[in-house]
Amino acid sequence: MILIFDTNAVRMLNPNGSNADVLRIITTSGTAKVAVPQMVLHEMVAQQVIEYRDAYDKAEAAVKRVHGRHPDSVPVFSGLHRGSDIDGVRQGWERQYKKIFDVIPTTGEVALKALIREANGEKPAKVTEKQGDKKKEGARDVAIWLSVVDYMRKHPNETVYFVTKNSKDFGDGSEWPAPMDDDIRGMEDRIVILPDMNAVISTLTEEVQAGDLSVEATAALEVLSQTIGELAIKEMRGVQLRCSFLTELDRNGHFKKATFRRWVAPPDAELLAVTNVTGHKIADSVWFIADVEWLLWGVAQSFIPNRGVIPIACIWETRVLMTTSDAERPTVVSDRPIVKRLDPEDSDKWSPVVERAIGSIEGLTASDAHNLVSRQLLNYSEENRNLLPRLIVGIEGETFGEDG
Repeated sequence: MILIFDTNAVRMLNPNGSNADVLRIITTSGTAKVAVPQMVLHEMVAQQVIEYRDAYDKAEAAVKRVHGRHPDSVPVFSGLHRGSDIDGVRQGWERQYKKIFDVIPTTGEVALKALIREANGEKPAKVTEKQGDKKKEGARDVAIWLSVVDYMRKHPNETVYFVTKNSKDFGDGSEWPAPMDDDIRGMEDRIVILPDMNAVISTLTEEVQAGDLSVEATAALEVLSQTIGELAIKEMRGVQLRCSFLTELDRNGHFKKATFRRWVAPPDAELLAVTNVTGHKIADSVWFIADVEWLLWGVAQSFIPNRGVIPIACIWETRVLMTTSDAERPTVVSDRPIVKRLDPEDSDKWSPVVERAIGSIEGLTASDAHNLVSRQLLNYSEENRNLLPRLIVGIEGETFGEDG
């Protein structure tokens, strides 16, 4: 089974919104594949680019007015002077949407057929007339439709749910306007039209009440200490991440601020908070997405050259997708890791855990760096030994990553 979306069904889709969450649940649960034709992907990205460009032009005009009202022409909002970043916006949205949708090709042959069909005003293209002027339109609709048809021909055993609000041009699925009826002749029993995301949700899932789900979600998350530590190894790499130095205090008696490159071994983890829980039941499994805060602590590679490994702690904010039904591993759906230092103002939340952790941290750091790293590497589960960082520990305890 596959869900294929028309542009109008996913217009301005928020990758962190509830509809995107439902699509992730459907995909991860194995209920159905979730896809868009290549033409739809380009339209989705174009919608975001156009909004960005319009907002940028308005912001630029507003900044010029600010400059004009200041007697000394003091430079403000300097970031705008670098110019708009259309390519960066386009690439960013394409990357986010491809994490949600598979992409069905819209081939050059399909595109040419779409233009020819529009020229002839054939469905799902059309000819409109206003004040005596006739206008042909709908080539993109044809390209989307023929992409779906092409997919059906190449996957003869698959049922397609085509999600579109445009019943006027595509039909409602009970009958197909010509020449669309010829396009899918012999395949009519394998395609179903759904009008919108509400229909997708009601057809494939059953919504679960948040109150009941929050308790189940928290219980499922609380047993994931090692799993979350190994997820942190995968997610927290390649950027300068903020943390707190657990064995050094500043002049105010707070943990010193530090940065790290990556964890040397899976950190210990404890659940701090679970909020914004939404879930759906599919078959016998309940799947949920929630905003989750974890406290992580352990040893990491310092971002400062030649500093070696350091004992740290941090708060990791994630959006997690998983099921309450069994020991499913969670999927972190955040686009990038949000890692924070231990804020003294929130100490009532994290200090009880850190107090328990300090003893084990001090025990670890009492030995030399060779033993510290060696013992921590034993924390990897057998299935994730491939995550072992390729570390060279120098004689003086300096640590260098071979993979940068």
